[in-house]
Amino acid sequence: MIDLLRAAIADGRYSPGDRLVERELCETLQVSRPILREALRQLEAEGLVHNVPQRGLEVVTLTAEDVRQIYQVRGALESLAAAEFIAQANPEQWAILADAMAAFEAAAAEGVPSRIRTAKTMFYDTLIAGCGNPTMAQILKALHNRIQLLRGVSLAEPGRLPNTIREIREIFEAMTARDTVRTRQLYDEHIASAARVTMQALAAGR
Repeated sequence: MIDLLRAAIADGRYSPGDRLVERELCETLQVSRPILREALRQLEAEGLVHNVPQRGLEVVTLTAEDVRQIYQVRGALESLAAAEFIAQANPEQWAILADAMAAFEAAAAEGVPSRIRTAKTMFYDTLIAGCGNPTMAQILKALHNRIQLLRGVSLAEPGRLPNTIREIREIFEAMTARDTVRTRQLYDEHIASAARVTMQALAAGR
């Protein structure tokens, strides 16, 4: 249930500022109200929805300052997670990361936005799972849930998707070469680029 709601928000079926009416959601998702309320409480804890006086629950609208802070923390932690993946990941996790890289490039070639987001998320989830640090993984997972609100914005910007593919391919190649310094440098550049594009899109009202 909660995964369905997260996916609906990530895919834009529920956009920032949209009200989440329990009766309508119960009918659409074919679930009971107690189950739905539990899922909504979890999404609220994750910062994806919030309770607005006189309106009820709605999908969070992130401010420019929210975005700056999210990407600042993400950049610091995710480049560290990539370095730790190099040191900690087992052969199976390396194989899964390679599959995720291939899936992302294939989805990008097909040009289906929902598949692109799914494949990109798979890459990040694999990297986070293999970093060997459950505390860091938990924090990054929460950040990524919020970043789902923004991913469609950054990837929709002209020229961003080819750059994203190139950046992640370079990161992957540096990781497979076990070059920790290069990996962290490329990761810092990737996150800075994503943050810049997202902030520009938000400033332009896109």
